[in-house]
Amino acid sequence: MIRDGPLHLSSIKTCNFIYRNRLCMVTHNPSRMWNHWLFFSVLNVALCLVCALAGFGNDGPTSSHGSQERKVALTEDAPLSLRCSSIKGSLCLDFHHQKEVPWRTAPRGAVECPDNCNNVGRCNYDTGYCDCPVGWAGAACKTRQKRPCTNSFRSPEDNRTEPLSHIGPDKRDLNWTEMGLTPSRCYGICDDDFGLCYCDGPMGRIPAPDDAPPGTPPIRRGRPLLNLHDMPNTTYDGKPVPGGVQPYDNVYGPEGYCNVTKPKWVAGCGGPEDLNGEYCDEPNESFCPGGCSGHGTCNLGFCKCDEGYYGHDCARRKAGLPLRPSRLGDSPWVANQVHEPPAAMEPVPKLTRKRPLIYVYDLEPMYQSKLLQYRLASAWCTHRYYIRQNQTRFSEWCYGVESALHEYLLISEHRTFDPEEADYFYVPYYGTCMIWPVLHWADFPYFHTTGGPRVLQVINMLVDIVEWIDKMHPFWRRRGGRDHIFLFPHDEGACWAPKVLLNATWLTHWGRMDLVHESKTSFEADNYTKDYVGWRQPEGFAKLISGHPCYDPVKDLVIPIWRPPQHYWRSPLLSAPSKPRDIFLFFRGDVGKQRTILYSRGVRQKIYKLAKDNDWADKYRVLIGDGSDVPGDYSDLLSRSLFCLVATGDGWSARTEDAVLHGCIPVIIIDGVHIKFETVFNVDEFTIRIPEGNASRILEILQAIPEAKVRSMQAYLGRVWHRYRYANLPGLASELRRYMESNVADPLSREAAELSARKEVRLPRPFKGDPAVDDAFATIMQWLYSRIPFTR
Repeated sequence: MIRDGPLHLSSIKTCNFIYRNRLCMVTHNPSRMWNHWLFFSVLNVALCLVCALAGFGNDGPTSSHGSQERKVALTEDAPLSLRCSSIKGSLCLDFHHQKEVPWRTAPRGAVECPDNCNNVGRCNYDTGYCDCPVGWAGAACKTRQKRPCTNSFRSPEDNRTEPLSHIGPDKRDLNWTEMGLTPSRCYGICDDDFGLCYCDGPMGRIPAPDDAPPGTPPIRRGRPLLNLHDMPNTTYDGKPVPGGVQPYDNVYGPEGYCNVTKPKWVAGCGGPEDLNGEYCDEPNESFCPGGCSGHGTCNLGFCKCDEGYYGHDCARRKAGLPLRPSRLGDSPWVANQVHEPPAAMEPVPKLTRKRPLIYVYDLEPMYQSKLLQYRLASAWCTHRYYIRQNQTRFSEWCYGVESALHEYLLISEHRTFDPEEADYFYVPYYGTCMIWPVLHWADFPYFHTTGGPRVLQVINMLVDIVEWIDKMHPFWRRRGGRDHIFLFPHDEGACWAPKVLLNATWLTHWGRMDLVHESKTSFEADNYTKDYVGWRQPEGFAKLISGHPCYDPVKDLVIPIWRPPQHYWRSPLLSAPSKPRDIFLFFRGDVGKQRTILYSRGVRQKIYKLAKDNDWADKYRVLIGDGSDVPGDYSDLLSRSLFCLVATGDGWSARTEDAVLHGCIPVIIIDGVHIKFETVFNVDEFTIRIPEGNASRILEILQAIPEAKVRSMQAYLGRVWHRYRYANLPGLASELRRYMESNVADPLSREAAELSARKEVRLPRPFKGDPAVDDAFATIMQWLYSRIPFTR
């Protein structure tokens, strides 16, 4: 058993024995659960010894003289017995052995839109509906839709329909010294389509004339003042202004940012994404899902399509017009990240393809592309964004799967433009982006009401989306919504999903299963339990969401959160040497120092206090705390840790992915919740579950686990960890390969690998193969294929 001394594990081959430690979830008697757990632990060790004598192993040889290198690389050509070995049942094999369906040429529409969408929008030739960018709305994009910079928000009781403004006709703030503050408060010139502030003065913005034709760009764009940190803190004569941070001269002085070409001080250049460079005024690429397919121009999330092309990613061509070559090659920084959707090609790229076939809705832009335009800061709301000189950076935005899955589906072979052959319909709404940062930047947009919790905006949005789909297409009613996919990446997942979505397939990060539930967040602005009644929503919203669990393991799937390559760059999953696991138990993050007891259900707080009060760090090499308690490179610390604590925060915990992606055994202390991919893998083969009531016994429980069981779990991790990362996007896969090559070529890594080879094999072994194979995207597709019969 594992004791206090050095973590030198005995050398033993381990077996693929299916060890399901679910007793902690089905019994309410902790002592009985513990006795059963010990019995099955001993039984598992005995069976592992039998398997060792028979010569079977999870991760290849594990003797003290075995190789640190994997024998078989994971590639598309690897045996399916290897690729599918860790997945429950026949889900994976059925996907690979399916009879492929003919690849049909995509249908094309030719329904004209009114008045060419006012020369500002794009026409959807399937529906004859105009998709309007920010600043415009209506059937022909002729109605102005403003988002002015302001110093206040409408109260829930306010019955005005237009957003509040604190700018005059010249787009300048009415009175710098007047109190009142929102993130959109502007001490410069406001772009009142976006709610974005720019400089005044010689380097400032000059809007287009009022009588200019629709869509006319400004005479001069100007340098941005993205947020209040970039704004002056006084007037020219020293009077204080609300919220500003910079000395006046930094911004508007003789050598100020807004006055000279080469100022002494420069703003942060954090957005908008299409401006960057040394002084934040050089044109730059911006993110649009799919890169507008090389048939349009990206405007901060909204694709303005070339003539005759349509769809929110400009992938489709109007009927009767010849296809044109994609212009992606003209922008290699975009072509490195995406490719033209295979579904749009003529002739089709292959004769057959695998199911599931997924139709991606071209939603009303207010549910998707307008929200990307309103996000303003480059790093928010997306899994990737462009920085200086059009370089791509993969975002640490933990809700990044919202844009990553969307982009994957747009360019995937699983996409179809023919709804009649579709197995599923994906609804690409951007709810987490609405929750933050779009909501309450300015006094627009809202969905029906200005009051209530933040999630109410998305609840109302989703109800609107279903009504919009039902109005524009016949497919929702055809199967009662069962073949429609909705993603719920926010903290408490689909706990607050409106009941109209009850039959749909939910992809979520939060696998909470109790039917009667209340919000567990400590952030009151997200509390979905507390109903809100106002004049715009007099019956409240509780009736819209009550009566369903947060997750149904029969029809829904708990999927991994987004983690970019740099987040796990020191991991053996990126071919770094497997390090000695010299940290017994690890957790770094919010431990509730300034939180209520609701946060983490009190678990993080309890374990942190135990660790601090009892000096676990020195006695047992247990590192628990936030960044001030546990300094150092996060990825390096995780790759050296044997066990990693997974406890809820305000909802789902990112620590499952952090542990798995580093080969650290997750220790899950969350009652009544499925972890990511629990219905896909035998997760108890590589995790430890402890009931919340036994959280204080965590050290005792972990120290009692047999060494052979630990090695079995580590070996199993090496068979599933790649499926917890998102990799199969062109630029993302290339970035992962660069990290792998760098880790292999690093002289220190080579030296460490040589030293490791002389000692006991460390598990899991470094990953070997193609990172794009069998990733989280692929796992989701395989699961969706298995569910097709149940959506009918």
